[in-house]
Amino acid sequence: MLESRHVAFRRWLNTLFDDTAPQSAASRLFNAALALLIIVNVTAVIVESVEPIHRQNPEIFWWIETVATAVFAAEYVLRVWASVDLHGGRFAHPLWGRLRYMRSFFALVDLLAVLPAILGLLGADDLRVLRLLRLLRMLKLTRHSTVFSLLWAVFREEARSIAAVLFIVALTLVMSASLLYMLENEAQPTVFSSIPAAMWWAVETLTTVGYGDMVPVTAAGKIIGGVVSVVGIGTLALFSGLITVSFMDQLRLRREQFRRVLEHRLAAGPLSRDEIRSIERFGDRLGLPGQEAEEAVTAMTAAKPGVATCPHCGHVLAPPRRTAPQGPG
Repeated sequence: MLESRHVAFRRWLNTLFDDTAPQSAASRLFNAALALLIIVNVTAVIVESVEPIHRQNPEIFWWIETVATAVFAAEYVLRVWASVDLHGGRFAHPLWGRLRYMRSFFALVDLLAVLPAILGLLGADDLRVLRLLRLLRMLKLTRHSTVFSLLWAVFREEARSIAAVLFIVALTLVMSASLLYMLENEAQPTVFSSIPAAMWWAVETLTTVGYGDMVPVTAAGKIIGGVVSVVGIGTLALFSGLITVSFMDQLRLRREQFRRVLEHRLAAGPLSRDEIRSIERFGDRLGLPGQEAEEAVTAMTAAKPGVATCPHCGHVLAPPRRTAPQGPG
């Protein structure tokens, strides 16, 4: 009996933790509360760096950090414990499944959130390092962000193209820095003192920032500087265009996936109100705008025979409940 209660509690936890499962009111409330805690904690870390404010209210910052660390530590332990019941069964083994889950990206992010407390217990006293680690808790917000899932998909699909662009940037960086060192070292020995020092100028020029702290003064150096600037503009345009096109392709693929799922559901008959909400939530997880998913559901269901829509707003009306036929008399 006790074991069955543990299993039931673990499965209930997965309704909160599993991002691939349908979202309930409890899971949405949990995610919102966790996001609010992260924002409050990160804001406290930023404000705490202002020394006069920290001196006046040290207890407030201590309590915020203590509560946040306790919640993040409990969340991490419970996520690892409940990972065996995650959707898909990838982590089903009671030992190796949990160890595999602990090596996943978001599990490492959750561990990073409690790392400052662990280092503090071990005697680390470098406040700058601990503050930086606490700020990295913002990465926990990416777990529920559909925009980040889209970006990860873009980076996965265009990994080779992005690597090619980065190789061109690195090659241009090294070559331009070496040329400027050769041309400008004699005229400005303290500014272009080495190739690594000239690389800072190359980074400024390739990114078209141009702080002006390192400027070529020779005629040949100025010509090379102009060429590198033009190459930098073209490289940045190539990179941004690559990301934009891939982003739009991912959106198109996700729209097609949403449409196929909707058509498959409609083939089984009219949708209930709960099924419509479930499909709209699926569109939200794919990263589609809520209005777009809702309009697609309305348009496709309205085109289906036997599906009633509201004459005023066009929304799909739930099919009437079937009643058992009454016997004679």
